[in-house]
Amino acid sequence: MEKKTMLMSAWVFMAGMALGGADVTIEKPYFRWLFGGFGFQHSEANFIRIMKDEFRDQRVLKTFIELSPTFGRVYTAQANIPREQLDAFAEFYDLTFRKAGTTLYVCPGPLPAGPERYDPAEYAAKVADQLEYLIRSRGCRKIRYYCICNELVVGDEWEYFKKSDENRALYVKMNEALFDAFRRRGLDVDLLATDEACTRDPSKVDEFYDWTVKNMSDVVGTYCNHWYVYGRAPEDLSLWDDANKAFSNLVWKANRARNKRFILGEWGFSPSHPNPNVPMKDDTGYSVRLPEKEGLCPLSKIEVGLAAMNQGTLGCVSWSFVDYPDPYIIEDGDTPEERARYLAAQCGYHMDRKYNKWGAFRWCDVDKDYRAYDELYAYGWLVKLFRKNSTVLPVKSVDPMLRGGAVINPDGSVSVAVVNRGGARKTTFASEAAISKPLRVIVYDSANVPRNKFNDLQSFSSTVVAKDGAFSVELPAASIVFLTTDYEDREPAAVADVKLTDGVLSWTASSETEHRYYRVYRNGEQIASTVATSLVVPNATSDDARMFSVRSVDKWGNEGR
Repeated sequence: MEKKTMLMSAWVFMAGMALGGADVTIEKPYFRWLFGGFGFQHSEANFIRIMKDEFRDQRVLKTFIELSPTFGRVYTAQANIPREQLDAFAEFYDLTFRKAGTTLYVCPGPLPAGPERYDPAEYAAKVADQLEYLIRSRGCRKIRYYCICNELVVGDEWEYFKKSDENRALYVKMNEALFDAFRRRGLDVDLLATDEACTRDPSKVDEFYDWTVKNMSDVVGTYCNHWYVYGRAPEDLSLWDDANKAFSNLVWKANRARNKRFILGEWGFSPSHPNPNVPMKDDTGYSVRLPEKEGLCPLSKIEVGLAAMNQGTLGCVSWSFVDYPDPYIIEDGDTPEERARYLAAQCGYHMDRKYNKWGAFRWCDVDKDYRAYDELYAYGWLVKLFRKNSTVLPVKSVDPMLRGGAVINPDGSVSVAVVNRGGARKTTFASEAAISKPLRVIVYDSANVPRNKFNDLQSFSSTVVAKDGAFSVELPAASIVFLTTDYEDREPAAVADVKLTDGVLSWTASSETEHRYYRVYRNGEQIASTVATSLVVPNATSDDARMFSVRSVDKWGNEGR
């Protein structure tokens, strides 16, 4: 009972009085849980071979490297997936997760239909084969967790395993088979359960989650649920309290099961369920269905993420990093492109039946529309500044319209996020955690979203000096403000050997470990951001070479000359 009281009181405590007369207090208790980081579902890991170079280098890889998420979720290691598709996933891993040190949990998407017709041990052995290949042969060592299927889906049947006692018994048997197969192979991979969507009363834990905690703690290493919000407006001020109560409950249930942790495996927001009277399923969230309120939606996104972190969640995964590509007919073929499209569809979903538009940015090759949704300019900073192995700090506010969270990162830097649901105000802070240098201030203003044509995150707008832990910041109305000492003031080295040949601008790769991507300028106007070392510039000749410049951007957003 003591543990439950501790977790619940943490939520109440953060809504209490701040110390020393400050509006917001950041505390530093001796005991505080470790956080595993924010991140995304990375379905695009299966699609890398069907991406156009421009989209891959200037959007997907560039944005990933800029954010460098330290926690994430992927679809791979399906029992019968061809080896060449595992190799495609490993290629993506090498370009992204390996560089960022991203901890991953793996899910195969829906389980194949008819699990009662195949042998659990044989199926588990096939999964173990796939994981062993990825981890040992391809070096994908950051695969730490595995879940048997997404949202208990088997074939086209949602929540298959919770529908009968027989199905539940099969769920246990298959997880036991996976547990045994992983241990026999010496694979240090924890099983997750249940990875299902919880969209009911947020104050209650789904009954199958309770059942799993009670019956499967011998094999389940970490517990996991999804949390989707349907039919609530972005202006809903009750979401913060609901989210804190929900995650306190979920974390407590997992903790009671032999000190297990809880992971938020997906979360997102939709104004209503999709219209069923369409030829293909329309699976989209706020940003697509409520474009007129898109600027406000990230406030809800950040509130839920901070609530999950504050209540003790191990890691948080947003659905998702990139929109799925537009649907296409699934068929094998004779060309590399046809084969790549066919294999990409093996990620577990019917690419010829469903639109899936939940990303942080778009994927529309027809119009070359790769713009970010507003969410990127808020959640992107949460991912970037709140990393794995950070220590969570309690944040208290005297005003219920101020909702926040804070961490000390492994390098000692402090990052704070505050959602202001009220009007514009000057807000005072008091921090018990040491703040050793000026805080950079990064603002997401819902009325003036800092959109960028190339999906670059907004720069810091100012710095503020803390004196004995005290400082003040102007918060715009309906905004999110990030404060951080996670940076270095430096100037990246100049990019060398910039030249223009036959309409292709090229340069020498930066050798600095802090480098993340390049910004390309023509006559002082930015024309691209990319991780590549070349760029096609139509209608340019060698005589135009002096018009172009390339600048390195480092991990802290500093830009060279």
